Amino acid sequence: MHKLKVSKYLQVVPRRKDFAVYHSLYGNLMLVDAEGKTVLESFDGGCSVDKVIKRFDAYNASVIWSYIHDLRMRDFLVTEDCDEYEPVRSDAARREQQLEKGYLLRVLQLVVANTCNFNCRYCFVDAMYESEERTVLQHRSENMMMSFDTARQAIETLLGILERNGGSQLNIEFFGGEPLMNWALIKRVLDTFRNKSPGDIELLYSITTNGSLITDEMAELFRRYNVTVTVSFDAPGPHGHAAVHREKGSDHVKENLEILKKHGDWVTFNSVISKETIDSYDGKALIDVARKYRIAMVGLILDLDLSFYSENSRRKRVIEELWLTYEYGRLQGIPVVGYWYQIFSQIAGRQPINLLSGYKTCPATGCKLSVEPEGHVFICKCCSGYLGHVSEPETVLSSQRYKQYSMQAYRNSPECNGCEIEGFCSGVCVGALEKKYRRADTVEKSSCEVYKGITKKLIENVEATDVDVNYLAGH
Repeated sequence: MHKLKVSKYLQVVPRRKDFAVYHSLYGNLMLVDAEGKTVLESFDGGCSVDKVIKRFDAYNASVIWSYIHDLRMRDFLVTEDCDEYEPVRSDAARREQQLEKGYLLRVLQLVVANTCNFNCRYCFVDAMYESEERTVLQHRSENMMMSFDTARQAIETLLGILERNGGSQLNIEFFGGEPLMNWALIKRVLDTFRNKSPGDIELLYSITTNGSLITDEMAELFRRYNVTVTVSFDAPGPHGHAAVHREKGSDHVKENLEILKKHGDWVTFNSVISKETIDSYDGKALIDVARKYRIAMVGLILDLDLSFYSENSRRKRVIEELWLTYEYGRLQGIPVVGYWYQIFSQIAGRQPINLLSGYKTCPATGCKLSVEPEGHVFICKCCSGYLGHVSEPETVLSSQRYKQYSMQAYRNSPECNGCEIEGFCSGVCVGALEKKYRRADTVEKSSCEVYKGITKKLIENVEATDVDVNYLAGH
């Protein structure tokens, strides 16, 4: 029989009573006991299955064989001549060849308004762009409010691309600024396109809003078309949106949360942990408010200003706040998520990895297009790289910029090679990297420590009932 060896991508995380084992490209997280870990280590340097079975003769041979088979199926053990990176390399080659067809696309971000009734200090708009196109568009009056004609053109263009590629769903995000400042457009889009296209493509809607403009009419329409309403809510106290005028803070937003609750809308929170909010951040209070208003999920977003991660004490604080909020949310039945959680979720097999989904944590790697009010296209509202105009989708999809963003789904930069979360992490926001380094194919090492730290914390504390377990003891 051919010899097997331990994968060079194998990661072992010691826990209180066992060990968590996973593949840093493919995940397949499993908990093993000390005896199982010893079996795995028996293949260091290469060893035949027969030899290992004989070494563990205290067990029935079928038990050891089955255990080794499980390790093999999870790619923890591989043949000596195995090129473990080949599936990634092949998928990348296929993506590069097929990109111009738009087969990855399934998210359309409509920036329906480039204005806002709030003035949060930590808002990324006007603070992180570095391209000439962004600078011009952000301050041009014609690019403040999207027309229905532009929205319709964008939606119909994406639907056409999905139909040609056999797609079944299009996610439409209403974004801003504050998107509800262009409510008439949103209402017309929902009433016109509804939840199914003529080509039988399902339309899934979401909106990210500060929540201050919600009315009964809006809440009723959101419920009718199953719109996910994501409310930016950063603190439960009177300072609500950390830099907002007090009269526009969380007390007023809470009144509108009652409206959404009354209509039975699917509502989530987006909460920012940044240099402006971290000193007053209270994860327990946030979850308590979420529970009161029947919030389905809380998303924790980390600062897009990369200087935020420069201090070691702050990095440790962020990891601790993420963990404490996550754990308290779990106890209260409210999922707490974010890009940082998606890394763990892929490792644990709770969501598809990049080779199946098309992206790791950020869909702005080929799966998403963001359309400005005048129809100009970027990969995301956060990013600076201009792709073209929605009236010319072939130009957008064949652009070098689109290719660069899309191919980063595999590796952010050469520095990611060998990282314990290489196959699951998109790193810090691409837009933040563009702002600081004027390039996206790099990493911010200080933020890497946060992502690796919280991932390790989640793995160390995952419940045995929530993940695959294969203990040898007792067999």
